[in-house]
Amino acid sequence: MKQTGLHLIIKLQQLDDDLSLVLSEQKGLPEEITLLDEQVKSLLLQLDAREKRRDDTLAKKTQLRADILAAQEKIKKYKDTQTKARNNKEYDALSKQIEYEEQEIKKSESQIRSIEEAEEQIAQLEKKGKELLAENRYDEVTPDMVPTDILKKRLSEAQAEVKTKREELDSIIKSTQAEVDDLVSKVEKHRALFSGESRVILSKYDHLRKGGISNVVVKFSRSACSGCNTRVPASRHASIIQGNFYSCESCGRIVVHERLFEEVALVPSE
Repeated sequence: MKQTGLHLIIKLQQLDDDLSLVLSEQKGLPEEITLLDEQVKSLLLQLDAREKRRDDTLAKKTQLRADILAAQEKIKKYKDTQTKARNNKEYDALSKQIEYEEQEIKKSESQIRSIEEAEEQIAQLEKKGKELLAENRYDEVTPDMVPTDILKKRLSEAQAEVKTKREELDSIIKSTQAEVDDLVSKVEKHRALFSGESRVILSKYDHLRKGGISNVVVKFSRSACSGCNTRVPASRHASIIQGNFYSCESCGRIVVHERLFEEVALVPSE
């Protein structure tokens, strides 16, 4: 039997379906792992941001306290020098220096208080988040409200789950690799058979398949597209019976006479 473009596309669909069936043994693990990887990445970013904020805050407070100590040392020095001032001009100049350092100390102390108040607000926010989580009021918890220890626990659990699922996926891949490789090879060889006008229908098939439609080529059954049950115009019935195809106006599938499926089944497997 001479194979037409429609025979080739039906066989290609069967091969693709066989490959999809074998890959389905992976139980959606690749997608789950991708989602878990994204979750791990998000948690790491949140924890890194908090650690940086904590480090920056600590460094700022340490610097401010060092500035206060330095200013206090200057004040002590200026006061010691002041007792030895030779005239009022020198005394007043030192007084201004002392006053300046005292103002700097007040500024630093004010900044430290602001930082500590911000730290307290963060602590209270996380405390509130912990209470809400304990009450299962998850929809009220914002990212900033999740306590750091819970974020670390979630990260550890997600990393452990990723490890487990990767091991499971690796095991499945190892057990099915030979079959997958064989089917991939058959698909590639079969696709090479398309030429000329048959490549047009191949292009249509690929477009629909990429759009999420698995059963792209369907039978003309009861005067309708068996993919979506939409009736085929009577004017196209004869063409389908003669061995041509009809593009369903509703779902876009390639509708062919069931005879073509039967003829493909008679062709020896590759």
